[in-house]
Amino acid sequence: AAIVLCLDVGFTMSNSASGEESSLEQAKKIMTKFVQRQVFAESKDEVAVVLFGTDGTRNDLASGDQYQNITVHRSLMLPDFDLLEDIQDVISPGSQQADCILFLLNSS
Repeated sequence: AAIVLCLDVGFTMSNSASGEESSLEQAKKIMTKFVQRQVFAESKDEVAVVLFGTDGTRNDLASGDQYQNITVHRSLMLPDFDLLEDIQDVISPGSQQADCILFLLNSS
């Protein structure tokens, strides 16, 4: 099976009230727990990570002003400890907005 984890890293996700964890940090914790279970269970399901609201753009559908601020952070592959590290240390808040629904419908 193939699993695509989609994460909004746009500016609204990093906002939080004083002393509270941002929605982005909460989402990263949930994503981490999911990937940990896949890794430790030695699942054969491949996992990809697509980020929306990134400052840059890296996806095969991007052209002109279409599908901007969407990054395929990791293509489909077996989950591993590198992915867990990426979720915690590499994935960071962006400052843009992106339409994840439109991208997912067009990339399938």
